[in-house]
Amino acid sequence: MAPKGRRIFTVPTPLRYHVVLTRDRWRRIVRSKHPALAGLEKEVRACLVSPSVVRESTKEPAVHMYYASAGTVYLCVVTAPSEGDVRFVVTAYFTRNIKKGKELWKS
Repeated sequence: MAPKGRRIFTVPTPLRYHVVLTRDRWRRIVRSKHPALAGLEKEVRACLVSPSVVRESTKEPAVHMYYASAGTVYLCVVTAPSEGDVRFVVTAYFTRNIKKGKELWKS
């Protein structure tokens, strides 16, 4: 199922698929889950395009976590499959640690 709604961006990733972020998903992330990310859409986009590392979730292998350094912490953008070679942003947040999981890509 393709992500519905107005898109903020669709970007290619080093894993050779595209990731979509919709306006509705972004609102949900910054309003109720992670308000510290408000206004950081460009940083989320950059994390997907040029991550430091991409890991597979240990609980759900289809879920991929993109990490990029953000000072003393990391920005983590979590993606899940949608349709074909398109994925969508599930959530994004700041973290001190990169989670365990199979490494899919490293810069």
